[in-house]
Amino acid sequence: MDGQLRELLEAAVGEPPRKISIETVRRRVARRRAVEYGSGAAAVAIIAGLIPASIGALGHGPATPRMGVQGPVRGPIAYVANAGSGTVTPIRTATNTALPPVKTGHLPQAIAITPDGMTAYVANTRSGTVVPIRTATNTALPPVKTGPGPRAIAITVDGKTAYVVNSRTVTPIRTATNTALPPVNVGPGAYDIAITPDGKTAYVTSQNLSTVTPIRTPTNTALAPVKVGRLPEAIAITPDGKTAYVVNSGTVTPIRTATNTALPPIKTGIEPFAIAITPDGTTAYVVKTASNTVVPIQIATNRPGKPIKVGTDPDAIAITPDGKTAYVVNQYRGTVTPIQTATNTALAPVKVGRLPEAIAITPDGKTAYVVNTGSGTVTPIQTATNTALAPMKVGRDPVAIAITP
Repeated sequence: MDGQLRELLEAAVGEPPRKISIETVRRRVARRRAVEYGSGAAAVAIIAGLIPASIGALGHGPATPRMGVQGPVRGPIAYVANAGSGTVTPIRTATNTALPPVKTGHLPQAIAITPDGMTAYVANTRSGTVVPIRTATNTALPPVKTGPGPRAIAITVDGKTAYVVNSRTVTPIRTATNTALPPVNVGPGAYDIAITPDGKTAYVTSQNLSTVTPIRTPTNTALAPVKVGRLPEAIAITPDGKTAYVVNSGTVTPIRTATNTALPPIKTGIEPFAIAITPDGTTAYVVKTASNTVVPIQIATNRPGKPIKVGTDPDAIAITPDGKTAYVVNQYRGTVTPIQTATNTALAPVKVGRLPEAIAITPDGKTAYVVNTGSGTVTPIQTATNTALAPMKVGRDPVAIAITP
């Protein structure tokens, strides 16, 4: 493994790759941080992940024209973080055209976009910064200093505050001024974040402590941590905001947000990795990397259903805004498996690029964009026919994607 890849993998999990298997580390590079405006709340792409999820192209209304320097910009723009080249590549989704890359910082690996679509925030893990990008002009603004190793971002539904997960803390950023506020301590191994739909509470997983820390956003105060399972990674919150689901090593822990109480864990089998919740809040889909399956969980009863077989080494998932199809990224097969949610039936896999890591779906649900880390490309998939279009070249080692509303 070359030095650059080793650095990328280490940054993705916050520890040297020698401590865990390379296969496991690779799976965590991009996370499902194809980010939302709430990494777990309805947003741009439940990734990791990013999301917060950590967040699929759920909950967006119709895209509205935005004024750019050359007149109206029609249709959403996808932003792809290229960890290896330290850039972000904008993609015009109306024409599937890659625009000139925007320079950010060292090892960008997470993106979140404000609900109004005007600013994309990019976390640069090695630089310890977040760079805002004005989407009207694709111009990078001065970097905002955060804590060490920023790796996830979620933005409140009112767009006023971006929360950046560092290795031990969370840095709130006032989006109006791009000013970092005092960090909030959440413990070592901080990893993923999700914000409730009402914007009042952010939930942050801590792998080292096996906890989730609620943060009251009006005061940026950390509440008592909630004990969950071992090595919590992904987190997603139901559309009604009543329950947060935390993916641990072998289980999923529901948390009642009204009382911050952990409910009995749901057994899923070894190495669950990513989670997405349908827009109607009826089903959570949990990606199990080790068994190459996806487990549906009925939210009303917290009972797992029959595992759905997908491709080899699945590590990301996104659900269409109408909730009819979940798309699962299979890293080592270089494919994406569509799942019909009405019947939990896996359809024929769609071939994409090498080592796909992240996925985001446009607000109208017509196209899924798959980030292929190994080939440095992004593959669009037409969801009506599950047909892959020609891949677009982006930067080196792309790992995350977010799409404007």
